[in-house]
Amino acid sequence: MISLPQAIILSIIQGITEWFPISSSGHLALTQHFFGFQNLPFDVYLHLASILAVLIIFKKDILNLLNLKNKQNIKYIFLIIIAIIPAFIFGILFKKYITASFHNLTFIGIFFIFSGLIIYLTKFTKETRTEIKSTEALFIGLMQVFALFPGISRSGMTISAGLFTGLKKQQVIKFSFLLAIPLILGASLAEAPQIINLNIAYPTLLISFIITLITSLITIKFLLKIIKSNKFYLFGIYNIVLGILVLGYSLF
Repeated sequence: MISLPQAIILSIIQGITEWFPISSSGHLALTQHFFGFQNLPFDVYLHLASILAVLIIFKKDILNLLNLKNKQNIKYIFLIIIAIIPAFIFGILFKKYITASFHNLTFIGIFFIFSGLIIYLTKFTKETRTEIKSTEALFIGLMQVFALFPGISRSGMTISAGLFTGLKKQQVIKFSFLLAIPLILGASLAEAPQIINLNIAYPTLLISFIITLITSLITIKFLLKIIKSNKFYLFGIYNIVLGILVLGYSLF
């Protein structure tokens, strides 16, 4: 059973690392490794709190998108669906390998380094366009597939992919965050039986949810400012350094 102090630590880590492009799954896997357990259903449960933070911050965009009388909204929803499909298919076909990677620190270290390199390369991107095309949505979706593995950030991959296409930061941020909603809800639905049967005290679950939600809200606000200030690539350096440390620890 996860103790309250452990749950609080994991909740804070989830709230910060889910939205900062430094991989929540990687950080949770590392933390749980040192705690001496791996509890993926609890990780997924914490993701629900993170998604609630997105719903709160982007509520106007979401409500506006639900107006299906607007053809642009229908097109945008279609683009989100296109971007979801690759991760959905890959996640089903290779679930066993993805799950196994959470227990391998060597892989996690390599994934952190890979994620860091991709994010750092955004330093050299330029904004040239405002509208997302279907091919760009697919590219973002394909990049998101990498984030199924621990150590590779979902927000890092999707935001980086959007910036590589020349899209303006505001458009990339919006698309990345809205894309997270169906993906994480889908993963939660798949793990629903395990989440329901979590052997964790209800007060601990409630406290964990609240802490993750508050931390996520604060983190998202900071991330929006960081991206707009052209400092997003600095997260790449963090990932690379952490990846080297994890890789070194696992090998030596």
